[in-house]
Amino acid sequence: MPRKTFIGAFGWEASYGFDRNGLIGILDYDHRFRHPVGEITMEMTIEQVRAAMPSLEIGDDDPLMRGVRMGVRQFPESYTQRVRLTLETVNEIGFSNPAAEYPEPTEPSYPAAVGLAGAPFADPNLKLVVLSSLLDAKQIDRGTPAQLATHVLGRAVDLEDEGYEIFPAAQDYLERYPLTNELLAAVEEIEFDGGGTAYPFVWYFWDGEDDVFDVKDLSGIELCRNLKSLSAISMIESVDVRALLSCQRLEYLRLSTGIDHIEALLDLPALKEVRVLDEVTTAGTQARRIFDTLKDRGVSVWVHWVSATQPTHPLSNDLI
Repeated sequence: MPRKTFIGAFGWEASYGFDRNGLIGILDYDHRFRHPVGEITMEMTIEQVRAAMPSLEIGDDDPLMRGVRMGVRQFPESYTQRVRLTLETVNEIGFSNPAAEYPEPTEPSYPAAVGLAGAPFADPNLKLVVLSSLLDAKQIDRGTPAQLATHVLGRAVDLEDEGYEIFPAAQDYLERYPLTNELLAAVEEIEFDGGGTAYPFVWYFWDGEDDVFDVKDLSGIELCRNLKSLSAISMIESVDVRALLSCQRLEYLRLSTGIDHIEALLDLPALKEVRVLDEVTTAGTQARRIFDTLKDRGVSVWVHWVSATQPTHPLSNDLI
């Protein structure tokens, strides 16, 4: 069966893929694309999206990724538009042609695995998150999951038959994949998400219903010295902001998970946007003082209330 080949187009902002007839079969825009895409722009609220595009069918929250919803629109020309909303705001827009067929990709070269599992990170699962970032940015090429499995096992692999369990050899290879200082410097965006690009290489049909790839330790993330954006939809219980203090270029922090030591946000000088879940942000609390200080600095702050012990404060969900 033909497999899709993605070709980087505009760095972190967009990517596209040509089908075998030379036509664009897929076009994706990430959250940093700041121009309108038809009627939709990044960071539009779900209410604004519904008003601008009534034909977009927005589903319920993904059961595996809290706060994530997908909108779908079909065009007469057979193209499908997808709009991803996280915490009820747009952060990804894409178009695809389901009928497109793609040329078979050529197998990439595979550098030898080295060192300890997870190195230079303490948690091997954090390395898989970083590898997802590098794969998405086209900084590395691991071919297809079947190609990598064939390479590490030394035999042909049929993922339709064998992809229902972890491939330990593929997991070991990726956990010991050599990451140079140049590659670490190329990491500008990290996303903790069960849909990460690296996971199908380890477990092709992973359903995301267990914690096998959850990250427990952020040690080593400071090596990604050019990190500008970090988001967590799943895969980590809570983010300790102190672990990010060496990432002095961090501009965007978007968390659908827990957050610890929010006072450390004040020591991230490049911050432009913070989006978090919080229980209560009433006046006088430490959290509210920190958020207000960030606002005074010009940082866009959005707090999603997950529960409250009193009537909703007028600044909840609008703390911007």
